[in-house]
Amino acid sequence: MAFDDAPAGERTEQPSVRRREEARRKGHVAKSPDLSGAVHLLAGLAVCSFAGSRLVVDAGEAVRRGLVAAARPELEPGDAVGLFLATTAAIVQLAWPFILLPAAGALAAQVLQTGFLTSWESVRPQWTRVDPRQGLARLLGPIGLGEAAKTLVKLGLLAAVAYAAFRAAWPSLLAPGDGEAALVTVGAAAARVWLAVGVAYLVLAGLDYGLRWWQHERSLRMTREEVREETREQEGNPLLRARIRALHRQRATRRMMSEVERADVVLRNPIHVAVALRYEAGKMRAPTVVAKGARLMARRIVAVAMRHGVPVIENPPLARSLYKLVQVGREIPAGLYRVVAEVLAHVYSLRERR
Repeated sequence: MAFDDAPAGERTEQPSVRRREEARRKGHVAKSPDLSGAVHLLAGLAVCSFAGSRLVVDAGEAVRRGLVAAARPELEPGDAVGLFLATTAAIVQLAWPFILLPAAGALAAQVLQTGFLTSWESVRPQWTRVDPRQGLARLLGPIGLGEAAKTLVKLGLLAAVAYAAFRAAWPSLLAPGDGEAALVTVGAAAARVWLAVGVAYLVLAGLDYGLRWWQHERSLRMTREEVREETREQEGNPLLRARIRALHRQRATRRMMSEVERADVVLRNPIHVAVALRYEAGKMRAPTVVAKGARLMARRIVAVAMRHGVPVIENPPLARSLYKLVQVGREIPAGLYRVVAEVLAHVYSLRERR
């Protein structure tokens, strides 16, 4: 929340929904490429741990069969091409889980960060991207140098983690053993180093995402002037809105005053409240309030009524009740039928007498 004494040019206001949507439309969202890379690395390790040995055995068998078939003396050049394609297809069929599953994990990490974001603004050609001077300025600017330093720090930390994991596995690599046992030992050591690097990379990626999210939120913040400008664009100019409301009130007042001219009676209290009633037998179920007002408006209603010969009767309790309970254009409640009927009967008798 911004402080009231904050300078007008400072970005102290939280971003609006419109600003967030506009940034998302342009492809500006908080995301870390390292997070997708870390998930890709760990997913590859998981696939290799579950099916790596099977892949090596099956791929070796496929290659062995291909080499045995290629050693036949009656093999023709066309058969050699077909044999090569068949061996390649067999290896690809064995290797597709090791390619697609890590890629699917990286894609899932990307979707979790950005959602199903499709923005053509970020891929639209921009000459500033191919301008060497602009590219050099970005590379040597504060942001470019900061990213370079951050990359060097991450590489250094990952190298340190890999070295520590390899050093821990080094005694097992020096232990004597036959060919198959040595292969298992090397595989276990490689998996240990891979896992350590993957976990460290995932932690660094999480920190990097948090930093990018914080920077993204700061970049979306708005100044107080931007907030006012956006409010004016969405809701219109306040002066114009006030003018429109004033015109609506004037038109409503004119319509109400024209109804006073055709009212049967105006009840008042004696200067604070005025209520105009009209009743048309056969057309209305009950008397209807056609105008009402307080203070200045009440005096205007009384003046219009007197000018057009509409009877004005002082009845403070009834006038206050009608003003409080009944909206303009609505019929009076049943509880006031008898009192209003007496008033109208008196008005009608005065009219007949005149």
